[in-house]
Amino acid sequence: MIIAVVGSGGKTTRIHNLAEEYIKQEKTVFVTTTTHMLKEEDTLITDSLDVIQRELETKGYCMAGTCTSNGKIGPLPEKLLKEVNQIADVVLIEADGSKGLPIKFPGENEPVIPEEIDEIHVVTGLSALDKMFGKVSHRLSLVKECLKISEETLVEPKHLQQLAMEGYVKPLRKKYPEVKVKICPG
Repeated sequence: MIIAVVGSGGKTTRIHNLAEEYIKQEKTVFVTTTTHMLKEEDTLITDSLDVIQRELETKGYCMAGTCTSNGKIGPLPEKLLKEVNQIADVVLIEADGSKGLPIKFPGENEPVIPEEIDEIHVVTGLSALDKMFGKVSHRLSLVKECLKISEETLVEPKHLQQLAMEGYVKPLRKKYPEVKVKICPG
C-alpha cells in the first residue's frame, strides 16, 4: 500500500497517525517525502536500500530521506523509492508542502505524486477557521483566485471544501482515475 499525503495543515500528523495504525496491524511502515519534510529524531539520512531494509526488519518502521540544507529531509532517488515500495508493507509519502500554513492552493507542478500510488489523502487545516486568509494561506494569490475573496476574508468551512475540491480532488481524480482520493481534516 502506497499512500501520498498532500494539502496543508496536518500532513505530518496524518502520516504519523496512519503509521501508528499500520504498525498496530504488524505491518512494516516506511515514511518519506517527494518534496521536503521535517527531519525527526529517528530519521535516517541514507540512500541505501540495505540500511532501510535493516531498519524495517528490526523496528518495523523507518523514516528516511536525503540531506537538505534546511534541517529537513529531501526525496529519495526514484529508483530507491521503487525498491523500498517492494519491501515495505505500507509506504507513506508526504507529497506536498505548505510552509507550515493550514491553507494552500497547489501551484502548477504540485503536488509531487510518485508514479506508483494506491491512495491520495488530501489534508485541509481546520485550524484556519475564523482566521483571515492573508494570515493562514500558502500561495495566497491562487487561494484568492479560486475563491474570489480578499485576504481579509475569514475562513469558513465552505472555503476549505472548495479549495480541497478545486485544488486537489478534481485534478487528482482526473490525473489518477484508478487511485482512491479522499479529504481528511487536519
